[in-house]
Amino acid sequence: MIAENFERFLKHIEACALEFSKIPHSETIRVVSHLDCDGITSAAIIIKALNRMNRKYALSVVQQLDEKQIYALSREDYKNFVFTDIGSGQISRLTEALSGRRIFILDHHETEGAKSERLFHINPHCFEIDGSNNISGAGVVFLFARALDQKNEDLAHLAIIGAIGDVQEENGFSEINSFILSIAEKKGKLLRKKGLRIFGTQSRPIHKLLEQSSDFVINGVTGSESGAVQFLQSIGVSPTDNNGRWRKLSALSESEMQRLVTALILARGGEENPESIIGDTYILPDEKE
Repeated sequence: MIAENFERFLKHIEACALEFSKIPHSETIRVVSHLDCDGITSAAIIIKALNRMNRKYALSVVQQLDEKQIYALSREDYKNFVFTDIGSGQISRLTEALSGRRIFILDHHETEGAKSERLFHINPHCFEIDGSNNISGAGVVFLFARALDQKNEDLAHLAIIGAIGDVQEENGFSEINSFILSIAEKKGKLLRKKGLRIFGTQSRPIHKLLEQSSDFVINGVTGSESGAVQFLQSIGVSPTDNNGRWRKLSALSESEMQRLVTALILARGGEENPESIIGDTYILPDEKE
């Protein structure tokens, strides 16, 4: 059923993208996005797409769309508004305050379902697709950008970051997020491999990963730099290289990695699924450490 609904969803997105393309290039696009990981990646996708179209835009990132914020927007002179990862719950107020303007809402949150002639509403819930786990706001914006121009497929990795930020990958990606992930992998913008599911594996030294981890807690290690260093030393993994520099996870040999993984699982023996720290990890090959 989700495949059929997804096809209808894509057709709707294509129709909205066609309407968006009709906006005169002389008119500035007013973009408003949500202030969280998903909203920021949503903004990054739409801004990249607009830049590629040589479109003028003005961007705001907001915590919420309250009456004060909506009133302020209504006082602006822009004719075209794009809301990303926000807006579906405020349709009535937005269409009233921005009467006569073009409004594009690209969101995945629950919607109040109101309609308006100049409203182009893209939301999976309107197509019986659960936006809480099947697709993020960034995913919706990515599909819109892709409908505007196929070359925007190279932005798929940003949609995956948004989905992870919205905790949609915790038990594996859904069909739609997996579809977007496959595009990101095909474009070489994201690599997926089995490994330790700890935030910061590409940027932090190993001992800092353990000390600062919010993914799991190990008594005497979490929150203690010296405890993390001693933990590594106790399993025969040196936290520094021959030059005294702190090592990152990528510098470990296969045997060192095996010892670290085993030790972490044993240290989490009291957890319901201690082995859950092992799973798919995602690497952005174009990003510098």
